[in-house]
Amino acid sequence: MIASVRCKTPSVSSTTEGGRIAAEYHLNAGGQRVRTKIALQAGLAVGLSDADAVIIAATVELLHNASLVHDDIEDGDELRRGRQAVWVRFGVNTAICAGDLLLSAAYATLCGLEEPSALGQMIQLIHERVGIAIDGQCADLDADRLTVDDTSSAIMRYEKIAMSKSGALLSLSLELVLLASGHKDYLPLAGSAIASFAIGYQIVDDLRDVQSDLYTSNKQSTYNIVSIFRATASLPESIQRSKILGLEKIDLAILLAERLPFNIGERLADYARQLRSVLVESKFEA
Repeated sequence: MIASVRCKTPSVSSTTEGGRIAAEYHLNAGGQRVRTKIALQAGLAVGLSDADAVIIAATVELLHNASLVHDDIEDGDELRRGRQAVWVRFGVNTAICAGDLLLSAAYATLCGLEEPSALGQMIQLIHERVGIAIDGQCADLDADRLTVDDTSSAIMRYEKIAMSKSGALLSLSLELVLLASGHKDYLPLAGSAIASFAIGYQIVDDLRDVQSDLYTSNKQSTYNIVSIFRATASLPESIQRSKILGLEKIDLAILLAERLPFNIGERLADYARQLRSVLVESKFEA
C-alpha cells in the first residue's frame, strides 16, 4: 500500500508531493486492517495465489482508507487512530488530494493481479460500491435534517444508511475474492452477510458514542440508533432496544457468513462473534 502511493516519476518539486506524503502518513497510522484480514483469509481459502490474495486485500484497504481521509474532513474529526487526522496535519486541500490518491492507488494495485480474467468485472463492482458508499455518506450527513415520522421507517432508513456507508466497501473484501475465483453466484449471500455485520457494527459504535452523540457532539451528523428509539421510549429502554436490534443483525451475519462456500466467511464470522461479545458484556450508559 505504501509503495502504491509513492512517486515513481520525478516531481515538479518537493512541495508537489504533499498529497503522497499525507497519504503515507495516514497509512502508517495503522488500524485494525479488518478488510485486509477478511480478504486474505477468504482469498487463500478459495484457492487464490498468495500474490492475488494480497493484492485484493491491499485494494480493499486502500479504498477504505481513502474514505476515512475524506470522512474526517466532512465530519470534522480531528483525530484518527490516536493522532492528528490528515486534514488537521496537512490542511483540507492536501487531505482531499491524499484521499483521491489512495482511491486511485486501489485501482492501480488491483491491476497487478496474476490472474486478471475477472479484472473488468472487479473494477466495475468497485465503482458501484464506491458510489453506494458515497450515497450513504451523503445520506448520513443529511440525516439530522430528516423528521422521524415513525420509529419503524426511521430504523429502515438508518439500516439503509449503515449498509451503504459502512457495508458497501467492506463487502468488496469477499466480493472481489468471489469474482477473482469464478464464484460470482455467491455474491448476493456475501453482500447480505456483510450488510448485517455493518448494521450491527454501526449499532455497537452508536452505543459506545451515545453520550457524546446525544449530548455533547459538535459533528454535522449525530444520527445515533438510540436517538431514533428515544422518540417513543425512555433512554434506558432505547439503549436496550438498540442492543436487541444489534444482536439480531450480528447473529444473522454469523449465520450467513457460515453459509459461504470454501469457508471464506470464517474471518467475518469471527469478527461478528467478537462484536457480539462486546454488545453482550458492555454496559452502555448515557
